[in-house]
Amino acid sequence: MSDPKRLHPISIIFEFLSFLKQVIFPLVLWFFVFMRNDEKTGTLWDYAPWIGIGLVILFTTVLSIIKWSRYTYRVEDMELRIEHGLFIKKKRYIPFERIQSLDFSESILHRPFGLVKVNVETAGGNDKTAEAEMTAIDKEAAFALKRVIAEAKNTGNIALDETEIETKETVLYKITQRQLMFFASTSGRAGLVISAVLAFAAQFDELIPFDKIFKEMEQVVRAGYFIVGAIVFAALLLAWILSVIMTYLKYNDFTLKHTEDDFVITRGLLEKRTTTIPIRRIQAIRMIESPLRQPFGYASVVVEYAGGSSADEKTEGLIMPVIKKQAIASHLEDALVDYSFHVDFTPPPKRAKRRFYFVNLIQAAVVAAGLTIWLWPYGAIAIILIPLAWILGVFRYQSAGWNIKGDQLALRYRVLEQQTVLLRKNRMQSMDVTVNWFQNRADLATVSTAVMSGGNAGAGVTHIDKKDAEFIYKWYIPKEQIVNNEEPKKSE
Repeated sequence: MSDPKRLHPISIIFEFLSFLKQVIFPLVLWFFVFMRNDEKTGTLWDYAPWIGIGLVILFTTVLSIIKWSRYTYRVEDMELRIEHGLFIKKKRYIPFERIQSLDFSESILHRPFGLVKVNVETAGGNDKTAEAEMTAIDKEAAFALKRVIAEAKNTGNIALDETEIETKETVLYKITQRQLMFFASTSGRAGLVISAVLAFAAQFDELIPFDKIFKEMEQVVRAGYFIVGAIVFAALLLAWILSVIMTYLKYNDFTLKHTEDDFVITRGLLEKRTTTIPIRRIQAIRMIESPLRQPFGYASVVVEYAGGSSADEKTEGLIMPVIKKQAIASHLEDALVDYSFHVDFTPPPKRAKRRFYFVNLIQAAVVAAGLTIWLWPYGAIAIILIPLAWILGVFRYQSAGWNIKGDQLALRYRVLEQQTVLLRKNRMQSMDVTVNWFQNRADLATVSTAVMSGGNAGAGVTHIDKKDAEFIYKWYIPKEQIVNNEEPKKSE
């Protein structure tokens, strides 16, 4: 593979769409500004919007062809060498030892031609984007490239004949249609849909008559709160339906496979993605139980791992979208042998219980009072926030806990979702024990820790016994520090 190779010509279309995406809003604005002019002069100026659009399309097409023609890649001297650039040619040499994985994805434009998009993920790469991206190459060539890199990393030699490497794969998890529908309907992505719609509408604030719409809404509000409530309910229902459809398409046929050194995830209906997670890069395991799934005994499993990009909301770390919590250990314990999934948690002492909901009650009371005064009498319904805050505090107390088993620390806590995090001592970047004035009076403390995973992902548990917090800290600090009788660092 030492000869330079080009991407498939269909990459020109992807580059064209990428360029067009950057100018679409100014282009639409340009078009509507000229279309609003009702005066016809009978001159070429009347066709200005169409001429402008034509010139933009022509210019974008030329740029896309140039960018495609200047992009080449090859394998040479234990490196993946990429040359690219629109007007200034750039060279990027990526040593094999830095390459963590090649992640593949297939859109509806890739599949008819047997192509894939390849993202090159590296250790210490950018948290937002992949180290390199090949928008469209032949699927066989992509897998051959992956085999060559794997063989070179294992043997130190580049296998130019691209011989097949036998890789044993074991399917650890495959989502069922029933699980997928349950996951999609409880994903809580309706808020993202609403935010996306509002952000899109904001791009056209000069074209959409928001003032007129708001005036119409004033008439609707005067007509009655029942109508307003019905409109809000319909909007939320529509957002929920769209979120279910989006989640269903995104996670359809979700499959987790285990090879000798990696987790391989495939998912997607319209766009099929293949993501590789090196097991040695896993920093922590996170089991998440949302309020809608926990009553049914279901959880999601996410791994925090170093070297991956977070361009896709870090969904590459999601290895099990929805699974019975009691079945997690049987699926993962053979692949993740360093982790123990059977944990007995030590809860906070009973004297800490009221501290889990006291502050929440004060905050809820202030908000409820403000809404009641502002929107009286209908705002009085906000008083329901007070018992909800108390219930949430009780649940947080019941969820909190910690456990140490060998070199593993397990922390369990809740914000809204209950999260159980398993951490290995050698993967932890920091450990903090904090004690505020209220905790100090009751001999309580907060323990928090972080691992290096793109950003600083971590976990923490509040209001545990101060002696337990000191025990956890002494477990974490190096043994030579204990020998020297150095005290743990705590912030009061």
